[in-house]
Amino acid sequence: MEPLQTPSLVHLFFSNCEREDFAGWYHRKNEQWVHFPRTYLRDKTRFLALAFKNHGINPGQSIGIVANSCPEWIMADIASQINHAKVVPLFPNISSENFNFQCDDSDVQILLLNNVKDLDQPLKESLPRFKAVICIDPKSELPANGVYWEDLLKEGEALSKDEKSTLWLVTQIQNITPDMPFSIIYTSGSTGRPKGVELTHRNMLSQIQVIKRDYIHLNRKTDVALVILPVAHVLERMTIYFYIINGTKVYFGDTPKNTSKLMVEVRPTVMMVVPRILERMYESMTGAADKLFGPKRWLLNRAIKLAKIEDPTKRASIGKRIYDKLVYSKMRDAIGGRIRIIVSGGGALNKSICRFLLNVGVMVCEGYGLTECSPVVSVNMPGSVRPGSVGIPLPHLEVRIGENSEVQVKGDSVFKGYHNLPETNRESFTDDGFFRTGDQGSIDEDGFLHLTGRIKELLKTSTGKYVSPNPIELEISRHPLVEQALVIANDRKFASVLIFLNPVNARRFLQRDKFDFDVNKAMESTRINEALQRHIMRINKKLNHWEQIRKWTLIGDSLSVESGLLTPTLKIRRKAAEEKYAEQIERMYK
Repeated sequence: MEPLQTPSLVHLFFSNCEREDFAGWYHRKNEQWVHFPRTYLRDKTRFLALAFKNHGINPGQSIGIVANSCPEWIMADIASQINHAKVVPLFPNISSENFNFQCDDSDVQILLLNNVKDLDQPLKESLPRFKAVICIDPKSELPANGVYWEDLLKEGEALSKDEKSTLWLVTQIQNITPDMPFSIIYTSGSTGRPKGVELTHRNMLSQIQVIKRDYIHLNRKTDVALVILPVAHVLERMTIYFYIINGTKVYFGDTPKNTSKLMVEVRPTVMMVVPRILERMYESMTGAADKLFGPKRWLLNRAIKLAKIEDPTKRASIGKRIYDKLVYSKMRDAIGGRIRIIVSGGGALNKSICRFLLNVGVMVCEGYGLTECSPVVSVNMPGSVRPGSVGIPLPHLEVRIGENSEVQVKGDSVFKGYHNLPETNRESFTDDGFFRTGDQGSIDEDGFLHLTGRIKELLKTSTGKYVSPNPIELEISRHPLVEQALVIANDRKFASVLIFLNPVNARRFLQRDKFDFDVNKAMESTRINEALQRHIMRINKKLNHWEQIRKWTLIGDSLSVESGLLTPTLKIRRKAAEEKYAEQIERMYK
């Protein structure tokens, strides 16, 4: 067990607030950047902790947060920890059944949200169950048990004038130990009831201090971080605590949809993303050629082609060095011009896109993790990137390949078990204490981890053959016309796939402008259908005959988190998609 540099996330947060060279945080609201100075973060978080106590939160209970990424999210996280309570991240579009189950299972007493209107109607009907509903937005409708964020801070400030309150704060912080849980995060499994992953201070602290020491080195004076993913997801939440341990200036964006605009405004040097954001970045960079003519278009297309095929781990060719001055430098300028490190997690990154971005000078470090591992298991390091792998396991972890090629993990950042699920916990760990990830993989001779599939998502055909959908879906999604792919095979006589059309690349492929493009006509396009058919045929040559895609259906609907078809990290929800497109699926098997 590696010694911790600090006993809790609370200590880490306040130590950072005491640094005179910590520039604070910024949040984009109404097209403006609002500054949260270090003294504001320090004082208001203490006031918030006192107000939580005054509203009846007790040790062991929980506070639910259903707000977008913002400084208030982390302030509430720390204030909850001071009360020895746990934060439960929630999402505004989950079913009322799951919402109420998670609140019951984790004993949520207080709910923090931005605006009541952000909630689906069934969730609004659940608001009376809480001791208090805190609204960050002063323009929000206020329920009967509601209180505005600013009023809550004033309430805490009044309480802080009592010496007993100051003593309580000091005592509460001192009594936080590394093995106390600070959060329960419910996994969004495609089937069954959500499982609550209980994480401790040690889980998070052991991870971020190892990453700081051995993997990613930030300079608090020059590095600038941009947050665009939901803090409710453990990946971005861990990343923010990593920024805290480094004293990094952080900008919280308003929505991932504005990523391109935010990168130009903030000009970040470091950020955490999911693969879909990098795919959008790639599309934007390569799409510029469509607007050029003559020699300029020829030059850009040549530069793009070279970036797609050259090995980024080898010494740069003369052509690459020339293109870097003429083309790639301009591509980097279009995303702010200062990016040093982009870490990608939450799903498999297209290998060719990773290679392209590395060649144009964008340092992409792909990693792998699970909520149960807080979440990072492995990550590629700057200067030592192997496209196609998910990097080298963190040194404080033991990672091995077990039965059925399963990746198994043991170490300080691995959770101890699911909340209130003793039987599931017994099944989730090996006899010698390794967590069964359910992911299949291998470790090469240089120590890089490669993922090959997922045991829990093996699909069994009606002929008794098993199909691993993830590698096939990833291969299909590598085509520029494909947004996402969903393999269907369970209890079916052969494998088929739903292909979600990428409208941006479809328009470019058909050479249409945005006013002359119709997605329904694109789906009927012979050129598009023939291109996809050729792609499927190429993939089938690499597959066993029972894995081969016999039929496919093109879908023109856009995928979004709001529709319930994507997870917060932009991965497709298998069960939800199969239910929505049941008719199209059945048609392939008639």
